[in-house]
Amino acid sequence: MAFDGIIADTLPLRAQALAEAIALECAALDVTVHAPALCRSLMPLLPGRTFNECLAVAVEQMPALQHERFRHDLTAHDIVAIRAQRDWAMAAAHGVPLRDGLLDHMHKLVARGVRIVVRSDSQRREVEPLLRLAGLDDSILFLRCADDLPRRTRVTSVQASYEAIEARLERMRIPWVQRDAVEVPGGTAACMLLESASPRYFLLTDPLTKAL
Repeated sequence: MAFDGIIADTLPLRAQALAEAIALECAALDVTVHAPALCRSLMPLLPGRTFNECLAVAVEQMPALQHERFRHDLTAHDIVAIRAQRDWAMAAAHGVPLRDGLLDHMHKLVARGVRIVVRSDSQRREVEPLLRLAGLDDSILFLRCADDLPRRTRVTSVQASYEAIEARLERMRIPWVQRDAVEVPGGTAACMLLESASPRYFLLTDPLTKAL
């Protein structure tokens, strides 16, 4: 089950952190970017992507970021991602809103014997405290975060995460028929599951569905 955007309403905070970091770095390059408008455009790009991956897509797709000085300055891109990660961590330090009804539903699933794996595009040091604050840390089988595995060339963080999850579930001998994936509809992870990388999962887009 995805953490960002499914268990918790993190996407607006993540989009705001990234938009403000981009606007600040662009200003240093004498490039004007309107952060609120950029924030709205970043929202659909974030599910299933780290800040670095989202920024790379945004630079390719958004006219506001096509300025040569920003487009090709990879150091500026790294600074933006680091600043966004810091600001997001500060915003989420005291908890984030959970989906209505999800806490009770997850506890019921655990009581029924369902084993829940949480996958996040955020870093472990941010997600673990949020799970504890929500009272969910004892309700999950294990957690897989964006920084749990080394970055690989031409492999997205979400694909690496699912490969690691699959390997661990294989070692635990959990059959494919018992594996469902709950991801943000239209997000990178959902598209990946539907198209190729993990076709053995049954994709769900509503964490409160009775099919779980």
